[in-house]
Amino acid sequence: MMTKEEQNALLYSLSQTILYADKLLDEVAENGGHSEKEVIIFALFRQLIEQVDGIFIGADQNNLEVIRASVRNAFETNLAIEYIFQDPAQLIDRALSYEVGSINQDIDWFQMAIDEKTLDPEVTEATLISKQALLQAQLITTSLTHITNEWNRVKATLRRGSPKWYSLFGGPTTIFALAKYLNMEDEYKTIYAGLSATAHGTTALTNAALEDATGRVLLSPLRDADKTKEETPIRLGRAFLLGMISKLIRNYHTQKEAEFGVFLDEHIKPTAS
Repeated sequence: MMTKEEQNALLYSLSQTILYADKLLDEVAENGGHSEKEVIIFALFRQLIEQVDGIFIGADQNNLEVIRASVRNAFETNLAIEYIFQDPAQLIDRALSYEVGSINQDIDWFQMAIDEKTLDPEVTEATLISKQALLQAQLITTSLTHITNEWNRVKATLRRGSPKWYSLFGGPTTIFALAKYLNMEDEYKTIYAGLSATAHGTTALTNAALEDATGRVLLSPLRDADKTKEETPIRLGRAFLLGMISKLIRNYHTQKEAEFGVFLDEHIKPTAS
């Protein structure tokens, strides 16, 4: 457990890391010269920044549930990023596999809305069918056709459901297998699996109890500083972003190496242990 002073220093370090990562990503994106794969990679980077920002907000506001949900989400996004970059020879196919997975997920969502008639009053069935057709057309563009063929091949082998994007081209078939493949099995067990109950909303009863004497329902405080003194989520979020920053600099902006070294000295090393 951290003291208040230690928590403040670590939170400040996390905040500076979030701001640095966001500024660097914007700068790299603005540099131009990118392709379709960068759209996917940069979108994942931005999502990770947002999720780690959720860790910061939860810790700063002493909200344990926000911290837990944000850590779990950030861990899953970090796995995706690590898998895409794990093998340079497969980087493009893995990034495009993520895109094909996302497109198919949206197509399925539109189909479910059409089948179940769960439409907002201002959204017509014709509109959804049109959007679905545009997505289906994306799947057979030159850059995605070979990924789509692999997606369809894998889907044909499944008894039900759709393939995980990372399972294409012989990849892991479950998120646990993905974590194990990336040597993050222990982190999966403690972070992802351990926090699944919170993410799925099955821990609500831990926040309430019946007082037998009066029949009152006792509720836990919404914000409880004593419950948010654990430093692991803050350090994990920061580590995820530092890894992302390193990938950005190494692959897209090597001129920033010296600047990043100064950043590490000023904002990371003082709270490294």
